[in-house]
Amino acid sequence: MSVTAPSPTVMTSAGATSSAQGAAPILSLSGIGKHFPGKEVLKSIDLHIAPGQLMALVGNNGQGKTTLMKLILGLLAPDAGKILINGETAGTSRSTAQKAIFGYLPETTAFYPNLTGQETLRYLSSLKQGGETRITEALAIVGLEHAAKQRIKTYSKGMKQRLGLAQALLGDPKLLLLDEPTNGLDPSGIHEFYQILGQLKAQGVAILMSSHLLAEIEPRSDTIALLKDGIISAHGTVDKLINDAELPSIIKFQKGPRFNEEALDQILQQHTTEKRYLEQSGLFVLTCHPVHKQALLLALLSADRLVGKLIVNDPGLEELFLQLNSGLKIT
Repeated sequence: MSVTAPSPTVMTSAGATSSAQGAAPILSLSGIGKHFPGKEVLKSIDLHIAPGQLMALVGNNGQGKTTLMKLILGLLAPDAGKILINGETAGTSRSTAQKAIFGYLPETTAFYPNLTGQETLRYLSSLKQGGETRITEALAIVGLEHAAKQRIKTYSKGMKQRLGLAQALLGDPKLLLLDEPTNGLDPSGIHEFYQILGQLKAQGVAILMSSHLLAEIEPRSDTIALLKDGIISAHGTVDKLINDAELPSIIKFQKGPRFNEEALDQILQQHTTEKRYLEQSGLFVLTCHPVHKQALLLALLSADRLVGKLIVNDPGLEELFLQLNSGLKIT
């Protein structure tokens, strides 16, 4: 894949690039509300996205993610609140400068199969009053220079998705809106797609992406916004949200050569840890607060051959999502 190498980027402890630190938001949503007949879809939404930041918008189907995207794009008008683009109020009638800031990749893209990739981008670029130079740049960014003159009907699913990203990059946008952008891609295609996004972030492009693939977006997002029942029920870095939710760590182990349940219970009493035994797999499962995990592990491993194979599962975005959406206890 041929892609322009990004400039050096300083990473912060929260995972955001330095370009996002202290920068004025390129997009601000304040008190956004939207209702349709018989249903209030969005209520008092506040979100702010800075240059070089990737924010993941997550939530179950029907929670308002697509409606929020349409409001940001100016396809719908909010019933309450204000949308600011680069500090300027934006309604449904956008200025040329405000429109140029956005690039959009919908969940499903459909291209005319008998056109080439280059012809497709040339047509779409004419709608944005763009030039040939940007078409060449967009194809290079997504690694499709070699296929520019091939008909789209010969493209793989991954190539079509990269062409969709290329059309979103026409006009050199500063904010990308991506709706389930990796659906249907194989692992290699997903890896390549996020490589491209990483390089765009390093160049200061802000990205708002909706996705159901929690394990995929967890290590790649600077912040997460969870949309539930029309409100942002949680917003921040994954680490912060998990810490705030006080989700438990799960420790699983097999009996060691000198296993003694009385000795195990003594250790667990000292560390206020719940225990259960899975007869079928022969594993003990311990549930503990993350702040107690290190001391508990030290005690277990210090006991003479009390435990055998040991597995530690720390909570992640998937566990957080389940907890916030259904109140399930994670075990």
